[in-house]
Amino acid sequence: MILGITGGICAGKSTAARVIDRLGVRIIDCDEVSHYLTRYEPCILEAILAAFGPAVFHRGGALDRAALASIVFGEEGRRRQLEAILHPPIKEVVTANIDYARQTQQPLVIVAPLLIEAGLHPLVDHLWVVSCTPEHQLARMRKHRNVDREQAQRWIDAQLPMEQKEKQANTVLRNDGSVEEFERQVLLEWRALDE
Repeated sequence: MILGITGGICAGKSTAARVIDRLGVRIIDCDEVSHYLTRYEPCILEAILAAFGPAVFHRGGALDRAALASIVFGEEGRRRQLEAILHPPIKEVVTANIDYARQTQQPLVIVAPLLIEAGLHPLVDHLWVVSCTPEHQLARMRKHRNVDREQAQRWIDAQLPMEQKEKQANTVLRNDGSVEEFERQVLLEWRALDE
């Protein structure tokens, strides 16, 4: 069984994945794949340099994520340019892992903020969308990403609206209460998939 987990930025996808990870289920986090590619893959770094210039790199050659984020979350066209660089190799990694999970008949969880936008959701058997109120999302963004209200709102607005993601879901997990309540909900839904 292949489970996809998506949702808005800072809605609780990573928390849901951690709960399942503790059960020993293999997790592919597309943010981690993206970080690997933008740290170690020369062809990806060269494509980003060609598209965005040296201003998005530190002097030592590492990608300056904050500088890149300020560009791509400010202009939709620039964001799409970055997605065109990153989405194909991420999709390759996801597809290879799904193929392996199906061959070995092992469960696999794919966590991706842009699972729907990147067109990966048809590859999963069941789709969870982690959702919360806009107020909770904004507060978490400001706390965890250490950004001001305006920047947090720009990042939220750059993603597919939560209501549209929810329409694609097999299951919507609400994350407006305590962490403990949300973790219990995740466990219940995971066990329901196993029945």
